Amino acid sequence: MLIRIARLAAVVALGTFISACATPQGATDPTVAGPFTAPDLPVLAGQAATCNGPKEKSFALEAREATLDLGMGIRFNAWTYNGKLPGPVLEACEGDRVKITLTNHAGTSHGLDSHALRTDTMHFGPVGPNGSMTIEKTVDTPGAFMYHCASGPVTDLHIKSGLSGAMIVYPRARPLRPARELVIVESGVYGDRDATGLIPGTDPVRVQKNDPAIMMFNGKLEHTALAVHPGDLVRTYFVNVGPGLSAVHVMGTILDTVYDGASELKNVQTYGIPPGSGAIVEFRIPEAGMYGLVDHDRLSYLPYGMVISFDATGGHPHGTM
Repeated sequence: MLIRIARLAAVVALGTFISACATPQGATDPTVAGPFTAPDLPVLAGQAATCNGPKEKSFALEAREATLDLGMGIRFNAWTYNGKLPGPVLEACEGDRVKITLTNHAGTSHGLDSHALRTDTMHFGPVGPNGSMTIEKTVDTPGAFMYHCASGPVTDLHIKSGLSGAMIVYPRARPLRPARELVIVESGVYGDRDATGLIPGTDPVRVQKNDPAIMMFNGKLEHTALAVHPGDLVRTYFVNVGPGLSAVHVMGTILDTVYDGASELKNVQTYGIPPGSGAIVEFRIPEAGMYGLVDHDRLSYLPYGMVISFDATGGHPHGTM
C-alpha cells in the first residue's frame, strides 16, 4: 500500500502529459461545474443551492465516540461530530440566520465554537453527556471557517481528538465563478498504533507538544483521484485545524486566486494558512496530466497519502474515478 501511494505521489510530482481533452484551456464548462463527489470527500452543496434556499439554516450535530478507518490499515478511536472525521460541512449564505444544535452522546462534556460566528463565547458550552445546546446567530462574513469543540481548559485535547470541521459562508451578492469544488480539512492524529493498527486514543503528551503521529486531509490516508479536464477551474474550501502553518500548493500549477477574509491574491505559488483558519483557493488545470494538492511543509507525509490528486489524462469521465 505504501508503495502504491508513493508511486502516486511521484506521478503527481513529475506530471503525466498526454493528449488534452476537448475543453478549451482557460475555461470551465458550466455544465460540469459543481462539487466533486467521492467517498473520502466531505459532502458539499455549493453556493447556488445554499443561497437559493431558506435564509434560516438549521444544523444538527452529535458528539459521538467512534472507531474510524483512516486507511492503510490504521484505525483511530476518535471523538467526532456525527461519527465523521472531519465533522459535516455546515453551509450558509451571507445574511442567513444560523441555528446549530449540538447533542452530546459521548462520555464527557463537549461544546461547539464556530469561527464564523460573532457572539458571546458563553454560548459555546460545554454540555455534559446526554445534554444539548443551541447556538443561533446571523452570519455576516463570507469565507471558509473552522468549527470545533469548546470545552474550557481541555479544548485543545478535544479538537485534536477529532472534534472539528469546516463551515462555509458564501457571499450572497457575488456569484462565484463556475468551478469544480471540494472541501479539504487538514488535521493530525496524536497517538501511536498498536500491533493491530489501532490508535486507541489521543495521547495528551503528544497534544501538549503539538506532535502528531500522522497528518492527513479529510480524516483519510487514502484518497480518490478526482477527474478533471484541461482548463477547468478548481475551487477548494480549505480549513487548517493544525498544528502549524499549512503551506497549500498544487504541484504542476499556480494558485489562480486566493480569498482570505477581505484579501484577494492572484497568481500565488504557495499560500500559508495558519492553524484555526481557512481560505478559498482556486487554481486552473493547465493541460492534460496529473496534479496534486499538498501541504508543501509536510511533503514527508506523501507516503502516507497526504495528497489530493487531480487526473486530467482524459481516461475518465468528469467527476471521480
